[in-house]
Amino acid sequence: MAPPIAGESAVSAKRAELAGKGGILGLLSNKKTSAIGLFASLGGLVYGYNQGMFAQVLTMNSFVEATDSYAKGTGIEQGILTSILELGAWIGTLFNGYLADAVGRRLTVLIAVVVFCVGVIVQACTENKDFVFAGRFVTGLGVGSLSMVVPLYNAELAPPEIRGSLVAVQQLAITFGIMVSFWIGYGTNYIGGTGATQSDAAWLVPVCIQLLPAITLAAGMMMFMPQSPRHLMNTGREEECLQTLARLRGASADDILVRIEFLEIKSLHMFEKEVAAEKYPQWLDGSFSSRFRMGLADYASLITNPSLFKRTTVACLIMVFQQWNGINAINYYAQVHSTSPWIHFH
Repeated sequence: MAPPIAGESAVSAKRAELAGKGGILGLLSNKKTSAIGLFASLGGLVYGYNQGMFAQVLTMNSFVEATDSYAKGTGIEQGILTSILELGAWIGTLFNGYLADAVGRRLTVLIAVVVFCVGVIVQACTENKDFVFAGRFVTGLGVGSLSMVVPLYNAELAPPEIRGSLVAVQQLAITFGIMVSFWIGYGTNYIGGTGATQSDAAWLVPVCIQLLPAITLAAGMMMFMPQSPRHLMNTGREEECLQTLARLRGASADDILVRIEFLEIKSLHMFEKEVAAEKYPQWLDGSFSSRFRMGLADYASLITNPSLFKRTTVACLIMVFQQWNGINAINYYAQVHSTSPWIHFH
């Protein structure tokens, strides 16, 4: 192997000198990594499809009957049926940070898919509103986890010059999933008619279809998707990390860019270990309780550390105001005012 490059500044300078193209050209020149990122973004498609699908199902006569007319109630009832998914997604995201570090990004995706599928199956067995509540909450745990771990996984697989472009694919997959769900719901709405004769298949088909991309994602993760190089480094598997990077970049382990990226990952890991040893010397035994306490302490530092609090506040407020623009309200309730995938407010 080539000897490591001495000095962080030398590594950074060489990395900047050899950096490849960014944007679309960068995605095309990193075909293997881009293909893996696109496949992983099935997690975003699942999330988007689930959002749009329920907007269609919510007003179907056969679904209203399956919930004992609960879904036909006031806006409060419809709001609760809808928002229970977001509550599950919020909780799923909170646990996801620890889970992704403890078992790895790839296994976290598998766990999220299993949880998601359980929630879908519960919804498909709906006999009253309680099935919908339970199913959508469990489904929310799964999609919340996917919405966090897939961008993280893509970012850690991508070289720096295309990292932003590849992470943005997740949002593209979400909007694509919403679009597909609108058209599928529009088509199945006519199974058996749109009135009292409407078949249960009108809402069961769009509900169950979301199992297909989820199971495809899980199968791909088990069979051919690589583990995150950063997770491999964090778990002490340095040689495997190097070989994974080489395969992702389509180069040998001695390639200068592969070596530089490997050293960047290693230096960050060493820095994190030093910081952890300084901040939490009493919790370095590697036990579950110690890792859990360190995780809680890190979350608390987002509030107690003034610098981190400012950055956390900015990030959270961006997401809050993004929701306040009403896009999710349109996604979920447009169907109440529309008879086609095109939104018509009356």
